[in-house]
Amino acid sequence: MAMRELKIEDATPVLPSWIHGRAFLSLTSGFAEVRNVKGEVLRRTPLCGADEVAAAVAGAEAALPAWSALPDGERQNFLIAWSAALEKYALHFAHLIAEETGVGEAAAGDEVAAAAVALRTGLQSATSVKNEAGKIAACVWNTPLALEVVIKRIAPILRAGGVIIVKPRAQSPGAVFALCELSARVGIPAGVVNLVQGEDAVLAALAEHRNVRIVQGFQDTIQSPLQEK
Repeated sequence: MAMRELKIEDATPVLPSWIHGRAFLSLTSGFAEVRNVKGEVLRRTPLCGADEVAAAVAGAEAALPAWSALPDGERQNFLIAWSAALEKYALHFAHLIAEETGVGEAAAGDEVAAAAVALRTGLQSATSVKNEAGKIAACVWNTPLALEVVIKRIAPILRAGGVIIVKPRAQSPGAVFALCELSARVGIPAGVVNLVQGEDAVLAALAEHRNVRIVQGFQDTIQSPLQEK
């Protein structure tokens, strides 16, 4: 599985956003650097802002009615297929995690395996967000957390009939971007899973959209706005 990287003038790969089922190019002069433990630049990510967030919200809004209207079992089948594909490309995901975080390949492989299990078996937790059908959740990560944590946040929302916009950490976005690309490969409709690269400007733009709920995915103890009262 090859991520859809672009090139800039010095030939460094650029990892774009993922909006409405495709790689989304950004006209920006600002980039964050993704480095390995040796300090070598692996790739860059664009520092997006309001325009890219608006595009992601529009894509999510377009996909939301049909996704919410699907029978629960059909949404579940999509997520099970996503889990199977993650297992199929486990080595690719493990490599991304290892090179961006510095963990060993074995530990990275264990992380991918745990993530696939979480995607497949964590579906029952959708009851905790069952009232989120027909809503958009922005899932934000500012620290290089485990892929399993990402999946535990987004899978119940998707299963419940919501759609998502992910904002990964700009310095370690590879595995989360690949996960979004993989969602399209298993047939999850365009706009259900979106990703916007960037930092503070993206968070500020997301906060301006009243119909988007922000889930701070990097703190396990946080009270999610998606949880039932």
